Amino acid sequence: MSMLNGKVALILGASTRGGIGEATAKAYVREGAKVVLSARRLEGAQAIAHELGGSAVPCDATKEADIAAAVKATLDAHGKLDIALIVAGDHANEPFDSIKMDTLRRLFEINVIGPTLFIQHCTRVMKPGSAIIVVSSHSAQLTTIGIGPYGATKAAAERIVEVAALEYGPRGIRINILSPSMVATPMSAPALQNRPGLQQGFEKETPLGRLATVDEVAAGALWLASDQCFTTGDRIRVGGGIHLRRFPLPP
Repeated sequence: MSMLNGKVALILGASTRGGIGEATAKAYVREGAKVVLSARRLEGAQAIAHELGGSAVPCDATKEADIAAAVKATLDAHGKLDIALIVAGDHANEPFDSIKMDTLRRLFEINVIGPTLFIQHCTRVMKPGSAIIVVSSHSAQLTTIGIGPYGATKAAAERIVEVAALEYGPRGIRINILSPSMVATPMSAPALQNRPGLQQGFEKETPLGRLATVDEVAAGALWLASDQCFTTGDRIRVGGGIHLRRFPLPP
C-alpha cells in the first residue's frame, strides 16, 4: 500500500525546477497523496502541479493573508489537510562586520515568521494524525564564516517547531524539522559555482563523502509525513553525517 494513500498535502515553496519542493511533491504524489503547491512565483508552481495532477495557489510566506488563503484553497479543493510542508526560505552570506539590518529583517520575516504563521494556520484545520514539516538547515547548528543571519534565523525556526510540537502534541499533530546540509539545488548553485573548492570542502567534511540529493531530502519528508513516523519536535538530518564534523572554512 502507498505510504500516503488518500492524504492531502500543502507544500509552500514549490516553484523551482530541481528544488526540494518539486522533489518532495513528486514523492508525495508517487505515494498516493494529492498536492496543492504554493509559492510567490505562481507560474513555476502551476507548471509542476500540472504535471503531477495537482493544483497551485499564490503564496508569499511572509504574508499571513496569503498563508490563510492557501490553507483555505486546500480545504475548498479537498475538504481536509493532512500534510503541510514549508520549504520557502531565503539565504544570505555576510561577514559579521558587514551584516546589514535589512538582511536580518528580511531573513527573519521569511525564515521565522513564515513558518510560525504556517504552523498556526495549518494546525487550525488539521485533525489527529496530521503532520507539519519545516525545512531547516544544518546551518542552525554548524558554523562557518558569513552565515550569521541565515544560521540564526534557522535556529530560531527550529526552536519555534519544538515549542509548537509540545503544544500541539496532545491534539495528535506531529511537527518536525527536516534539516539538509548543502544540497545541489538552484538556490545553492551560485555558491557552488562561484566559490572554488566549496563543494569539495563539504564532501571532505562529510563522512559519507558527497552532498545529499534533493530526492534524498524528499525521502526524509516522505517518512515524516507518513503514518509510519512516530516522532514530534525532532530534527531529521539529511547530510551524510557532516554534523559529526564541521562546515568547511574558507582556505
